[in-house]
Amino acid sequence: MRTLFHPAALHPLTGDPGLWVDLPDEGRAVLLDLPSLTHVPPRKLLRVAHAVVTHTHMDHFVGFDHLLRIALRREDPLAITGPAGFLESVRGRIAAYTWNLIASYPVRLRVQEVDGGILRSEEYSGTSRMRPVPAGEAAFEGTVHAERGFRVEVATLDHGVPVLGVVLREVEHLAVNRDRLERLGFVAGDWLSRLKDALRRNAAGETPFEVPVTSGTTTLRRLDELAAELIVRGRGQVVAYLTDLAGTDPNLERAAALARDADLLVCEAAFLHEDAGLASERNHLTARQAGELARRAGARRLAIVHASPRYEGREDELYREAGDSFGEPVIRLAATIPA
Repeated sequence: MRTLFHPAALHPLTGDPGLWVDLPDEGRAVLLDLPSLTHVPPRKLLRVAHAVVTHTHMDHFVGFDHLLRIALRREDPLAITGPAGFLESVRGRIAAYTWNLIASYPVRLRVQEVDGGILRSEEYSGTSRMRPVPAGEAAFEGTVHAERGFRVEVATLDHGVPVLGVVLREVEHLAVNRDRLERLGFVAGDWLSRLKDALRRNAAGETPFEVPVTSGTTTLRRLDELAAELIVRGRGQVVAYLTDLAGTDPNLERAAALARDADLLVCEAAFLHEDAGLASERNHLTARQAGELARRAGARRLAIVHASPRYEGREDELYREAGDSFGEPVIRLAATIPA
């Protein structure tokens, strides 16, 4: 069954953190953290619908300027969310540049910060000459970005500073029965994505669809007929991303609650457990703690990221320690962005 979210690490295990989540059926992507992005093709960055910065330590935020530069001529708005204090951090980054020639650019940037029970927003645009324009406050109830097909949810955790844990949650999984598609003589194509989109927005059952068939012609069918014949509905996919966490019991409990029953938990494993004292001092998790957290959350699969460079060449030890603690082998995310 084809999945909605296709995650890839932004850097190797002992490099900077960050997750690229491709949504090929949607023609979009989500970025979790903004480390160096210079290796990501601009055409890919232009697909980013939303980015979440867990916190503004340099290795999680240094890519902000690069993403913004790519987005300056983009027609679609770009939203970026961070923890308490994020609005001030972004103001400082943007104010460092001169914007006297920006007025005709289509850039529209919405910046959000989660501050307790408040979601606070500011907007930047060419017409505002990249000055922050308050966009109001709203009660924060967990969701920072929502579309018909998926939601981005966050919770504030502890790293000595506020840090966001993130969950991508597919609203409902809609899969095409390929065997049935072939038996009916239909030809796969973009119309299937439009069909799923119509179902997600509850379009009228009589909505007509022009369906290509193997003879090279087309046939006209109703939405409700196609849904009954082709679509398999199921539980939505859930991907969780947790990094830079203090290994205290209350913090781990909050993190486990956020990632509960995730299909994939991507979790930091900054140190081997032989260096647990150093991990505690720096408010990070060991590979063993990452595995324990995944088991505690009931995650189906675990991938690890953001290991200390001190373990370069010893990556297998980190995977093995996390896997032994989790009870299952750990997924090795490719550190390449899909074409």
